[in-house]
Amino acid sequence: MNLYYESSDGTIINFLEGPLNAQDPESLVAGKWSYSTISGVIGIGRVKRFWRSTEERKLKVNVLADNAAEFNEVMDLMHRTFDRDVRRMKPGKLWWNDYYKEVFAVENDHDEFDEQMESIEKTILFISVHPVWTKKTTFQYLPSTVATGGLDYPMDYGFDYDQAVLIETVNNASIGEANFEIIFYGPCINPSVTIEGHEYTLYVTLSAGEYATINSKTKKIIKHAVDGAEENIFHLRERESYIFEPIPEGNISVMRSKSVGLDISIFDERGEPRWI
Repeated sequence: MNLYYESSDGTIINFLEGPLNAQDPESLVAGKWSYSTISGVIGIGRVKRFWRSTEERKLKVNVLADNAAEFNEVMDLMHRTFDRDVRRMKPGKLWWNDYYKEVFAVENDHDEFDEQMESIEKTILFISVHPVWTKKTTFQYLPSTVATGGLDYPMDYGFDYDQAVLIETVNNASIGEANFEIIFYGPCINPSVTIEGHEYTLYVTLSAGEYATINSKTKKIIKHAVDGAEENIFHLRERESYIFEPIPEGNISVMRSKSVGLDISIFDERGEPRWI
């Protein structure tokens, strides 16, 4: 399996490689729903709602280095990496194979330090304010210059009538509806896509090399310029159709102009990652 921490700046700490060896990784995948109940008039209660509260999980890691220099290096790397994310208020990602959870490492305990063996047992406390394991799957829809669904008339008019809209599919394999990120690529004007009958439209002009993102998790809509500059274009959304509507479960329809290129990323969010 793969088990590692990826910091907000991309630094990787692999808990199953080199001098590090995670002792109880299964402790990270424990999960719990919080809930509230109400009592009925005849004494029969019912659940009012479920939610996930801020979560704490501990991971024990054995550090066994070949020499003092390696021991000091890996211990300092963990400290600097974890504390940098906390100071910046930017969570890192705790990866379990191809699923991740956004976390902060807020506490470290140490036991069984052996200076002769350059070893120690380290316990790391992770907290997560959005305690779900997430897998991001991206589907690409390229612009097309090929006539699709056209009508080939027997008389020679010099052209065939062409279908301007493509009807395709996207597969949401999550447990229920899912958060998403849609990326529209330029050049295009007022890009739009309809997913299972729901419209996602931006009233913006994108030049070649520019793109715009709609993210239902962050509730942000950003235009990205060629030079990397970012512009908040939340005000340029279609207001009659909720722009952050989650994507339904299953194999569902995608309708778009064939001249528009886009990506649809599905965030499969679950209480524990897939074990296989």
